[in-house]
Amino acid sequence: MPTEAIISYDGVKIFELLNSGDIPRINAFMSLYERLFPMYAHYTPRMRRRTQLPPEARPGHRVHYWLIEDQDTPIGLFMFRYISHRKCGAGTALALDPSTRAVKINGKSLTAFLFEKVLNQIKEDALSMGHSDYYGMVAEVEHLGLMKRFEKLGMIELPVKYFEPVFPPEENGREREEILNNIKFIPAHFTIMPHQNSNHKSFSSKILKDFVLAFLVDHYNLDENHYKVQEILKSIA
Repeated sequence: MPTEAIISYDGVKIFELLNSGDIPRINAFMSLYERLFPMYAHYTPRMRRRTQLPPEARPGHRVHYWLIEDQDTPIGLFMFRYISHRKCGAGTALALDPSTRAVKINGKSLTAFLFEKVLNQIKEDALSMGHSDYYGMVAEVEHLGLMKRFEKLGMIELPVKYFEPVFPPEENGREREEILNNIKFIPAHFTIMPHQNSNHKSFSSKILKDFVLAFLVDHYNLDENHYKVQEILKSIA
């Protein structure tokens, strides 16, 4: 059954897909992901399974899979979550069709509009979990050019020597130890998009470590004692 847009403005609509049962839009979401993130296309079977569950299926997490449409055409996606015990959001994927660069919403770029709406949702999630004080949305950014674009929108690069784990394709019967041994780690910028009213420009080492653990342990399900997790944590002064 088609789901209703949760946000609609000037022809641009955003749909929450988790637990929606909206198969055509879920298919469109996965197709966009495979096309715009070909390196990670093998993640889509797991992502498709996740769409069958509600956002709060995992205790302490509020997960969102947003499909963005312009004039009823799928043009992008945003995946993110709020993690209660870290008091931060984690932006796990943002992808927009290159044709959207000309799209303006109330004078803003589509990317700026989406960051604003995602931060509003993270605020709503934080408040629903009893947190009036939270830190915005942390994110991995692989490419310097993209980092520079996002900095103009308020994103801050954090002082962490960070590596993003890239997991191997799923295979039936593969043991977890084999999966862990086949993870590739690629260097990435580790960043935060502070919420609109944030005065935070720098963070203590404890908070920075919480941000790293939000991704590597809470999102990727690596063990905190994993050698690469420890290496990244030790890079924090």
